[in-house]
Amino acid sequence: MSSEDLTRRGFVRAVGVTAGAASVLGAPAIGRAASANGKIRLGIIGAGSRGGQLLDSFLPQPDVELIAIADVDDRHAGETVERVKKAKGNTPDIARDYRPMLDRKDIDAVIIATPDHWHALPAIQAVMAGKDVYVEKPVGHNVAEGKAMIAAARKYNKIMAVGTQQRSSSHFQKAVEIVRSGKLGKVFWVQTWNFENISPTGMGRYPDGEAPSYVDYDRWLGPAPKRAFNPNRFHLLFRWFFDYAGGMMSDWGVHLNDIVLWALDAKGPQTVSTTGGIFTTDDDRDTPDTLQVVYEFPGTMLTYSMRKGNGLKFNGHDYGILICGTDGSLLLDRGGFEVIPDTTVLPYGIRCVHGDRPIRKISLQHESAKGVDGQGAHVRNFLDCFKSRALPASDIEIAHRSTNTCHLGNIALKVGRKLAWDTATETFKNDPEANALLSREPRKGFELPNI
Repeated sequence: MSSEDLTRRGFVRAVGVTAGAASVLGAPAIGRAASANGKIRLGIIGAGSRGGQLLDSFLPQPDVELIAIADVDDRHAGETVERVKKAKGNTPDIARDYRPMLDRKDIDAVIIATPDHWHALPAIQAVMAGKDVYVEKPVGHNVAEGKAMIAAARKYNKIMAVGTQQRSSSHFQKAVEIVRSGKLGKVFWVQTWNFENISPTGMGRYPDGEAPSYVDYDRWLGPAPKRAFNPNRFHLLFRWFFDYAGGMMSDWGVHLNDIVLWALDAKGPQTVSTTGGIFTTDDDRDTPDTLQVVYEFPGTMLTYSMRKGNGLKFNGHDYGILICGTDGSLLLDRGGFEVIPDTTVLPYGIRCVHGDRPIRKISLQHESAKGVDGQGAHVRNFLDCFKSRALPASDIEIAHRSTNTCHLGNIALKVGRKLAWDTATETFKNDPEANALLSREPRKGFELPNI
């Protein structure tokens, strides 16, 4: 099966969209008319580090115009204007507040590359205003935000694609196909991991201070609790604080667990248990630097391991996915994959008690493939879906489930016990304390709209 077939023809079957989700979305009610030159007119909300990386893929597209930029940091906006002028020849409008962008009829879709706590609100407001959305991962700050994003996308018949771009990498697609084909035998054990050594200093400890004059810091905080400005809680480093994100679990774990859910054709685990904490890093973070999360699926267990105090590679990789079946294993990361056939044995004890017997022969063949960067294809998929109205490769509902695995891992750590998860209701079974952590009260003035 080609990667195109797996992405398009096999999407509903292979990826697992719920029966209630339409495979093709209706035409947008607002702002759908094409520009005079047939371009897709975009605005970007959040033009910092990740926003700039996304523009590496969006700006070269011949059918794209970027005409508006919203960023609370004037430097980011100014740098992006110059970049667009050089790449496309036009001068985008800039603002600190993204909301006027959503009122414009000459904008078809928006890219959202803000910190995690700022994903849900503009994404929901954008689809309500008639815009399609490409939003970065993880989907939202908490489970309730992700559910609201799905509800809005479906109600307003809008494309909402999420930046889990490995879904568009041909070698990840092939690896998923191998697992689903049964070639590995019965898959019963999966490991995902992130290992590196930043001990003991990490990002260090810094005093609170005044926000730079070129930043609207109150708007940067948005739905998060009011806090004094601190460089460790701001650009790039925000992800190590629960106010804004979920630590390494949601920053990187979402990419890895996303592929596992896809390969297992699963909506989520049955149970989750977590141990960990801040063991090796003396800095300002409040998210763990050491973590072990165990998820149980029917007949399969998944363990996500993360450590910041030791960088010894696992099977030669500092991050990755290892999927083990009774016939062999598949080792996978962005650099490529390898299928490793297994060998059955007759242990000493069994042989002594029962005598020699034939052992099962495994016919699985070694296979490997080099990695293919999926970012460009992922962006192209979003733009093509804008035109065709088909669901994107990383539709909001799919990415929400993958993000949930991260939320669940962090919640299990906070409550300190094994939790049972109901994928149908997206609640914990008989656990009000854990269920209370599925959402949070946003700061006044930044509440999600009613959908």
